[in-house]
Amino acid sequence: MMPVPFAFSLEHPMPAKSPVTLEMVYELVQTIDARTTRLEVTTDGLVTTTQGLVATTDRLEKNYNRIDATLLVMKDRMSDLEQRVSSIEVRLEVLTRAVEGLIQKVDILTDEYHSISAQLKRLEARFDRMEAERLEWRVSVLENKVSALEKSETN
Repeated sequence: MMPVPFAFSLEHPMPAKSPVTLEMVYELVQTIDARTTRLEVTTDGLVTTTQGLVATTDRLEKNYNRIDATLLVMKDRMSDLEQRVSSIEVRLEVLTRAVEGLIQKVDILTDEYHSISAQLKRLEARFDRMEAERLEWRVSVLENKVSALEKSETN
């Protein structure tokens, strides 16, 4: 049966042609009951959906809290790393200056080595000539002595 709309108002009483019957009231109650059942089913679906959304929101909130905690830990670690890098930069600067100083000293020592080597070669050349002259003199002295000895033996 088709539901019959029911409108009851004191201002607009129902026309006398359509008297309200018990069957009409029963059909109206059945229609209202069917609609109420459908609304209850829809409401139950909405409640289930809402509960699912609440559960999802709770999981998202837990994930967010975990991510937030992880980010805080990472922030602390990054801060520690920044301090370490700063310390390493200072140490590197000190080492760089020390190496630059050592390089300057090695350059000075290299120059001095070349200078000393050149002087030593000159001294060796000079001493070789002096040694040769000494040997020559000693040989001539020995020759003179040998000649003198030969002369004295022949006399």
